[in-house]
Amino acid sequence: MRAAKKKPFSNSRRYSKFKVTNWATYNNSLRNRGRIDFMIAEDLCDGWYDDHSSNRKRGRQKKYSNKAIFQCLQIRCLFGLKLRQAEGFINYIFEKSGLPISCPDYTTLSKRGNKLDLKQPHIDTDKKFSCVAMDSTGIQTYTGNEWLENKHGKRYIRRVWKKLHIVIDDEGRIIANTTTEHTKDDRSQIEPLLHCVKTKELLGDSGYDGEAIYQILKRKNIKPTIRPPNRPSAIKTEDKKTERDRVTEYQEKRGYHAWRVKNNYGRRERIENTFFRFKTSFGSQFLSRGNKNMENEMSIKCKLLNKMVEIGMPITARAS
Repeated sequence: MRAAKKKPFSNSRRYSKFKVTNWATYNNSLRNRGRIDFMIAEDLCDGWYDDHSSNRKRGRQKKYSNKAIFQCLQIRCLFGLKLRQAEGFINYIFEKSGLPISCPDYTTLSKRGNKLDLKQPHIDTDKKFSCVAMDSTGIQTYTGNEWLENKHGKRYIRRVWKKLHIVIDDEGRIIANTTTEHTKDDRSQIEPLLHCVKTKELLGDSGYDGEAIYQILKRKNIKPTIRPPNRPSAIKTEDKKTERDRVTEYQEKRGYHAWRVKNNYGRRERIENTFFRFKTSFGSQFLSRGNKNMENEMSIKCKLLNKMVEIGMPITARAS
């Protein structure tokens, strides 16, 4: 039986409606997201082929640079193409544009794609944010077992998923991301994601609650705004109470809504909107099959989503 829909916190939330105030500009930005010149820069030919003069090794030399591999994989992820179709599509674009370059073959894209180093944060490491939000979502990996098992009447095998963990700033841009197995705890990615991110406050759901997380954020001078657990915590003496204990005690006495309003927890909803835009733009499945290729694919898609944010985003206002 389907669970009952949660009731809104107040009548203002129930009857509130918003409208887009910059619809003409935003509508034009949505069109530009599908333009191929959105991905092809004017200096695309510069550095397309690898220069072997500075780094010559034994064996066959690389024909294409890492820049060429990255640009081709970006176009592939933007339009959701298979490797073979991406090769034919890109070569056709180059021929019609008169560019004196060619696309690497699909095997080269696959082998060189897992060697790209795309783990750097997507922002300036010297910039300090007032607030960031962190969360994870599931991305389905490729497997044909489910269909085969159902066809032959055998026991159904659950689909295999991976987790995409992201951190966004107050404007909705992804500033860091990691990809893990679905069995990994969300709290294990706190330190890898915040390694190069400077912020004053972290917003997270109850999946990041824990005394160890509060201590990690305290050492980094980051204020934790994490939803407390619903169950009452163990009673401690006043001199031994930690920050997490005080937050949990406040929610037990005043209620979740009071804690939410006090900490302006509604700001965390931006990350849910980011996941919605991510999955509507790129889907909820991997195009790649290798583990390293999957990680790089998620990093490329996060960079693409940031470019879409730079092109234009809707500006909403509460309707009267």
